[in-house]
Amino acid sequence: MLYLLLAIFGSGVIPVVFRGFESWRINLFWAIPINYIVCVSIGGWLATNGLSVGGLSSGAWLPFAAVQGFLLAVNFFLLARTAQRAGVAIAALASRLSVAIPSVLAFALYGDSMTAVKLAGLSAALLALYLCTAPEKNAGTASEKLIHGMPLLVFATFGVYFTILKYLQTYYLDADSYHSYVMSGFVFAFLTSAVIGAVKRVFRPAEFRLKHALAGIMLGVINYTAVYALLQVLALRGWQSSQLFPIYSVGVVAVSTVLAFVCFGEKLSARRSVGLTVGAMAVALLNR
Repeated sequence: MLYLLLAIFGSGVIPVVFRGFESWRINLFWAIPINYIVCVSIGGWLATNGLSVGGLSSGAWLPFAAVQGFLLAVNFFLLARTAQRAGVAIAALASRLSVAIPSVLAFALYGDSMTAVKLAGLSAALLALYLCTAPEKNAGTASEKLIHGMPLLVFATFGVYFTILKYLQTYYLDADSYHSYVMSGFVFAFLTSAVIGAVKRVFRPAEFRLKHALAGIMLGVINYTAVYALLQVLALRGWQSSQLFPIYSVGVVAVSTVLAFVCFGEKLSARRSVGLTVGAMAVALLNR
């Protein structure tokens, strides 16, 4: 139960932290790469057998790790911008509803059965996404419309990320290679975020502040704790994933929404409140 609470709280706090970064004037292009350095360092320190370059390069899954590392870095930047512009609750919901994409593809890739419950869940996911992302009547400018499109990008990129992960778990990974794969993904995520920062020309020593590093360290600890705790939860005996994923996903959205209201007074329109409710129902249905 402790690991489940850590997984829910850690994942739910991340969008809130990104929202706070804006108020604290934290440079994401410094904090996010540092976050991945912390994740890799913690993972390497805790790994019982250590991580070697030769061992990682010999894995058949390495190209997939590169793709997922790229997606992970992009996802974090998108999640941060969505939380800061469209709201924490919307960002959390869009990332959780992304399970709709691998759920649809599973019918073709893995021969999953098409049930009324799954169809209802997919329909509810699409409805919730529309309710939460459709521009308000007064959103007339191009920039305002772009803000409402950010959750769609979060939905799509997280969906592709989870689809690749499911594919690898089915055909490539085993218990011995899982930890190495996750850590190599963090390495590629760091490299991607570093390249993005270099292209943006933000890595000027004169502009670096200690608070950017401290923010990255804090984010890295939370990020790694959330991932590690979720892996521990999935390994629990006597629990089925159909039980765990609905609790985890709905819990993350609930934690993010409550913390956003408490910390920032973030309120939702009536339509988006309905969208969040429908989205919670969709997450539960998709993971039955």
